[in-house]
Amino acid sequence: RLRLCLPIAWRCHCRNKGVQRNQCKMPNQPYLDHKKTKVDGLAFLGLSLTRNSVHGHPDSITHQTAFDLNEVLDRDYEFLMSSNDDGWLVGGGEPGPPTSYKLAAKDSSHVEIMRIGTYRPEWGGIKEKDIIKAIKSGKILIPQIEVVPTGVIANPDTPPELEIRFDMEPPVPNFKDPSVPLPVNWELRFIHNQLFKFFQFPSRFCPGPFHSTILRKADFRSDKHREAYFAKCDAAIKKWKLKGPQPLNTGAWDIDGSGIENPGKYNSGIWLFADRENITRFFKPNFLPPYDDPEKRKVILDFLREEWDEKTLSWKPVREIPELKEEDNAEREEESAMGIAAIGDSLANLCGVE
Repeated sequence: RLRLCLPIAWRCHCRNKGVQRNQCKMPNQPYLDHKKTKVDGLAFLGLSLTRNSVHGHPDSITHQTAFDLNEVLDRDYEFLMSSNDDGWLVGGGEPGPPTSYKLAAKDSSHVEIMRIGTYRPEWGGIKEKDIIKAIKSGKILIPQIEVVPTGVIANPDTPPELEIRFDMEPPVPNFKDPSVPLPVNWELRFIHNQLFKFFQFPSRFCPGPFHSTILRKADFRSDKHREAYFAKCDAAIKKWKLKGPQPLNTGAWDIDGSGIENPGKYNSGIWLFADRENITRFFKPNFLPPYDDPEKRKVILDFLREEWDEKTLSWKPVREIPELKEEDNAEREEESAMGIAAIGDSLANLCGVE
């Protein structure tokens, strides 16, 4: 008699390689309540980084001119061997034949702040009109958003996705000295925390650190080419950081690239997306500079004192970073200088320059 035996340590096919089935936590995304969530959509609130470019699709819409993301792309595939059929998602998108033979598509670069998913409450989402009503009421404070990219990374996928990050630096504000500037990119966590405290629906989550995916299934020609590509990206990031955080919607553009009604001095706000290719509404800033005013600074820091823990699905206080000694600062400056020198060396080695 034949007997079918399954191995005791049956393994799943999720990203957690080598994890037994009964130990694998599903689903992969940290929904507020995955048992009540059916995801049939990709609606979200976030930033639009789209920009028309001669290198991309002619129909791409410009929503920012602060950063030309082509500076971190490899359109000539000097470093990369291949990607998925979407090709480059940013920097103007994919132009299509005869320039490119990836799927022709407009620039869809964005940074998610809160994923909504579906507008169907019975599937765990929230009605679109409820999102719009809450934000238009002023219950969500939207500052003038000024950001700067902080790095380009390969995520843990195999092959990886390439992402441009917008981390808050330093990760913990100085809560004691009001004269110290707010962290770079503080606006994203400030808005994120407000949204997460105000909106309670099962499908709510944020897909990892604040980032914009620029390419999927990135397959590098070699480890040496991979190193050189990231050296190129580091050089672009360094240049942007030297310039500092920049406002995005400086042209007061609306969802279709035309001008918004009644633009003011500050127009760098947030966007409501039906999906990454379709924006349905723009929300102007309603919490305006300057942010060194004691009352405004208190409001900001109060929201930055906590962060959302995706593992426990609860709030936790941020840990204050101890002050560095002078010798520690000197050591960090030396390491930074060495890193900058390595960028040039890596590119020179690839090109055969002595």
